[in-house]
Amino acid sequence: MTGGPEQQLPEQADRPGVGETLSAAAALMRDHPRETMLPLLAVQAPLVIGTILVTILLYSSVFANEVYPRGGITGVTEGGGQALVFGLVLAVALVFGSVGVGATVVSIGAIAQGRSLGLSEAFDPAFSRLGGLLGVTGILLLGSVALAALAGTGVLILAIAALAALLYFATRLGITYQVFVLEEVGPVQAVGESWRRMQGNMLPLLGILLVILAVVALIGLLVPASPGPGSLAREWRMAIDALLRILQGGIVIPVAAFAHAAITLYYLRIREETS
Repeated sequence: MTGGPEQQLPEQADRPGVGETLSAAAALMRDHPRETMLPLLAVQAPLVIGTILVTILLYSSVFANEVYPRGGITGVTEGGGQALVFGLVLAVALVFGSVGVGATVVSIGAIAQGRSLGLSEAFDPAFSRLGGLLGVTGILLLGSVALAALAGTGVLILAIAALAALLYFATRLGITYQVFVLEEVGPVQAVGESWRRMQGNMLPLLGILLVILAVVALIGLLVPASPGPGSLAREWRMAIDALLRILQGGIVIPVAAFAHAAITLYYLRIREETS
């Protein structure tokens, strides 16, 4: 028996678990529905309505003699004027979608720390730093597209490797938006900080992302598919597509808000210990 002092092992910092984070995100949305969902609604509603109106207008005039694709203008697979319009619609959606994500993160970050922001206050940082926000979106999008293209080569080993890499990078860079918006750093620095801070913190976030993906996949199975060419008259197909787009937009808002709430709460929990 020795009389020396006992050696104390350093305490491990508590890591927020998957269930704990998802429960906290659900509670945050329940208690603050306006702050968590209104920024996305403010962006999503005009995008959905605008896309519906553009689709109906173009396929009733300019593209009246063209085959109406499944899903309307966003389902275009061929080149020409339809593809050009699709590219413009996609560009607008990416710009305003990025703003919506930025404003949502700002609003959720504020209420998680005991402050409530008005809609204009949530959007102000997103619009004032729009260039950097698009830079973050571009970096993440390019990487995702490259890995998705590799997964679609038809080679099984490459597809498995690409999907595994996609999950890895999605997790390692999963808090990039949060770092960029809430810490006011540049796009490249935000990517680097997300990569650094997720070292040792990946598994819980991976679990959160997988749960969210499972919810999205389940909803995708439940939402009816758009009717294909030749199945119904063009006018009926455009009307059904409009209703489906409104339904999908209504589903996207709470699901996306929940995802951003969970990721932002996880980011806030690990920010202090990894700073």
